[in-house]
Amino acid sequence: MNRILLSRNFFLDEFTRSETAARFGLDVNVEQDSDTFRNLKTLCEQVLQPARDALGPIFISSGYRPRLLNRAIGGSPNSYHISGLAADIAVSGTSSLSAARWFVHMGLPFDQIIHEFGRWVHVGIARPGEIPRRQALTSVRKDGETHYVVGLHMPQDALKMVKA
Repeated sequence: MNRILLSRNFFLDEFTRSETAARFGLDVNVEQDSDTFRNLKTLCEQVLQPARDALGPIFISSGYRPRLLNRAIGGSPNSYHISGLAADIAVSGTSSLSAARWFVHMGLPFDQIIHEFGRWVHVGIARPGEIPRRQALTSVRKDGETHYVVGLHMPQDALKMVKA
C-alpha cells in the first residue's frame, strides 16, 4: 500500500478509513488534485501537526466524510468533514478537555474546536479565503438533543448551562 503523506506524521488513509463506510459499502477516496486533499493537507500542516509535535500521537476517529457517509452517521448537512476541513481526534494520554484547551491556548488558526460529549475533540479550519472564527464550544446531549455551549467545559458543567 502506498501511503500518502499530508504532513510529517499524518497520512491520507487516517482521514478516509471508516467502519461505517465499509459496513454500507461506501467508497471514501480523495483525489490528490482535489480541494478536499488540499484542505486535509492544510488541516494537518497548520493545526494537527503542531498538536502532534507538542502532545504526542493523535488518533483520527473521523476525518473526511463524503456526503453519503456523513448522512449515514447522522452528521450535519453543513459539516466541515465533507470538505476535508475537520477531523474528530483523541490525543494519546491527554483528556479531550485538556487537548481542546491546548488548541485554544496555542493560538493556532482553527475555525472551531468542539469538546464533544467529553469524549473527543472536533478540530476544524476555516474555508479557504475565510478568516478563522476561533470558536470554542462544548457539545452535550440533553433530552435526546445535541446542545452546544460556548467555551470548553466538563460535560456535567456544560449541561447546567443548557436552557431547559
